[in-house]
Amino acid sequence: MSIYTIPAGLERRKEDYPLITGTGHYVDDLRPPQGRPSVLHMMVVRSPYAHALIQGVDLEAARALPGVVAAFEGAELVHGMRTMDAVPMNGLKKPERRPFAVGRTRYVGDPVAVVLAEDRYIAEDARDLVDVDYEPLSAVTDPEMALADDAPLLYDEFGSNVAVTTQLSGGDISAAFAHADRTIHLRLVNQRLSPVTMEPRACMFDFDPATGQLTAWVSSQSVFRARDMLAEFLGIEHSHIHVHNADVGGGFGSKTTFLGEEIIAAALAVKLGRPVKWIEGRNENLQAQIHGRGQINYVEAAFQNDGRLLAMKVRTIADLGAFLIGITAMIPVRSTFSLLNGAYRLEAIEGEVVGVFTNKVPTAPYRGAGRPEAVYIVERTIDRIAAELGLDPAEIRRRNFIAPDAFPYHTVTGVVYDSGEYEKALDRALELTHYTEWRTKQREQRATKNTKLLGIGLCSFVEFSGDAMNPPPGMPREAATVRIMRDGTILVQSAVAHNGQGHFTAFTQIAANVFQVPVSQVQVRLNDASLPGYSVGTFGSRITQVSASAIFLAAEAARDKALQVASQVLEAAPADLIMEHGQVSVRGVPSRVVELSELARLVEERPDLIEHEQPNPANGTPIEGLAAWRDFAPTGAAYSSGTHIAVVEVDSETGDVHILQYVAVDDCGNILNNYLAEAQVHGGLVQGIGQALFEEVLYDEEGQPLSGTLLDYAVPIAASVPNFITDFVEVTSPTNPLGVKGVGESGTIGAPPTIVNAVLDALAPLGIKSIDMPLKPEKVWELIQAARNGTVE
Repeated sequence: MSIYTIPAGLERRKEDYPLITGTGHYVDDLRPPQGRPSVLHMMVVRSPYAHALIQGVDLEAARALPGVVAAFEGAELVHGMRTMDAVPMNGLKKPERRPFAVGRTRYVGDPVAVVLAEDRYIAEDARDLVDVDYEPLSAVTDPEMALADDAPLLYDEFGSNVAVTTQLSGGDISAAFAHADRTIHLRLVNQRLSPVTMEPRACMFDFDPATGQLTAWVSSQSVFRARDMLAEFLGIEHSHIHVHNADVGGGFGSKTTFLGEEIIAAALAVKLGRPVKWIEGRNENLQAQIHGRGQINYVEAAFQNDGRLLAMKVRTIADLGAFLIGITAMIPVRSTFSLLNGAYRLEAIEGEVVGVFTNKVPTAPYRGAGRPEAVYIVERTIDRIAAELGLDPAEIRRRNFIAPDAFPYHTVTGVVYDSGEYEKALDRALELTHYTEWRTKQREQRATKNTKLLGIGLCSFVEFSGDAMNPPPGMPREAATVRIMRDGTILVQSAVAHNGQGHFTAFTQIAANVFQVPVSQVQVRLNDASLPGYSVGTFGSRITQVSASAIFLAAEAARDKALQVASQVLEAAPADLIMEHGQVSVRGVPSRVVELSELARLVEERPDLIEHEQPNPANGTPIEGLAAWRDFAPTGAAYSSGTHIAVVEVDSETGDVHILQYVAVDDCGNILNNYLAEAQVHGGLVQGIGQALFEEVLYDEEGQPLSGTLLDYAVPIAASVPNFITDFVEVTSPTNPLGVKGVGESGTIGAPPTIVNAVLDALAPLGIKSIDMPLKPEKVWELIQAARNGTVE
């Protein structure tokens, strides 16, 4: 039976009930286990300067406050501790960075000291009593200004603020530009964004000196990465570290790795032999958590008079912030170049990436991680070409699409698209939008010179999801165990870190369909690095493709074992057996039946009835009983795609942008659960619209954050977004047994260029060709006034 069937009882997400009834547990809800000391609360002292020398730290007043247990400056805590190395990359300058600042701070919010107290409020008071002697230095926050010869240097030893310069190319760029009819130039900005997770960073650690065991409760996107980092920095064996994920209030890429504070909290738990909890405040989160995006792109495109896009040259200045964050630092930059081909048949692409240090919070992957930047470049370019040639934006895309029979398609950037039907998604989006009717209404409105300007914007995008990286030596890429229990229930064990996406629901659905049992008969356990499974992390829209595939394979293997045992009990060939409703029967002879619970108990008594399962390489423990452990690594990344269309109204008197309609048609391969897929699209669209219209991390020239609270950093609310119209085209991916592709990030990828293209379409009669996100009313109004005064560039 198809695994895509949604079993009865799974009409709603399984994971939501504890949260909406208040019985869920985030890290801040947790308390140390019985018998352990009460928890110590950690507060972090942060630099108020973007760039300064640390001349001294006076902790005496803080230590003297009643209820304070300890206070330390960062330098003494990180002494002898390894550095937070970035992933190796040719030519990459890797500054020495430890979990806390040592000797010099390089952004406002850089951690320099900690206090620990019996009570959170005492810890807050003590933090304010720590006196740090700073010698302020000149700062630089603009990445282009940071490239100047006289710019203040973040790292004197490098001689410049350039972290890396990389040249990338594919195809014959000179030939493509030589035979082009026309060229255009664009400067495009993807502003810095804050992930603004509902729950900021949070962790609690407990080290028991008697056993040498460290237990961690985290809000994380990867319990295994958390375990590995703790082992590396603290020098504790992996087997002595137990990492549990609590309920997680959002991650969006910002919780894939530790930045430093979590490591210090763990080190203090070890040092003091008491549980230590750190809960990041909202102002800390906006000030010191990673930021996303942060790119300036200079684009030159070559094209023909018929609208055919031939080639692009792209120079990217990537604002990396004050230091490089582990293995994630360069992911967005690399991803941007790899997807510059978009959904189109380009002949050549040439790119230069300049990564720049600035006195700001480091950037790292944020929902989309380089794909939104790439799609924004391509889709703003294709729309500008359409405007230059007087072509309809839908028609120019149609003329440039990769044909369905061209897959697998090798792009000039060196990646292989697995499958796609781009025109099918475009046609469906046009149909749902009633595109022709809106264009007619737009012409009529322009003829009346209405103060409300109507605009229609499109975006046809391609993005990769999942992964095709080789697993570490001796480790799987992703693994899970599925077991038939003594009571006949099905137990799914995976080490996936659930962040709210619906993994419990999806995994339940897969197991229930494989075994043909009610969903009430399936248990799913996640969020624990000690479970018989493995996961590199929840990011990149990879879980359904990779983790769910491992569960599917393990479930099939466990089912086959059950049928093998049942065939001996019922004296029938496995092919003649039917598994459903928690039992196995002989086809055509319903009286001959055996319960799954009976089979599980029988195997416990007679392990010789099944083939021995090899030890689990994730943790070395054997898989016994009526169970199966399976790992999975895809043959390649899957490439999702889609077309989004927005209809907007711009008030020329105020600059306000109102979204009248938003249609999203996505190809995410075979859909396991429409409810989950649609919810993921909705969430991504809200964040994508937030980038287009509202969100922006701002600093002044001295490096002081101007968007350090939610009074200054605007995020969309329910009234900010329309009722979305969503639909799907299902083009199977050959890279995984489920045939699925990712969908969790498509909204953040498709929405920004869709909205910006729509606004520019509305402003086109005024001669306005360019505007940078976010499209705040004052910015739009000023452009309109400049156009009316004849001063628009």
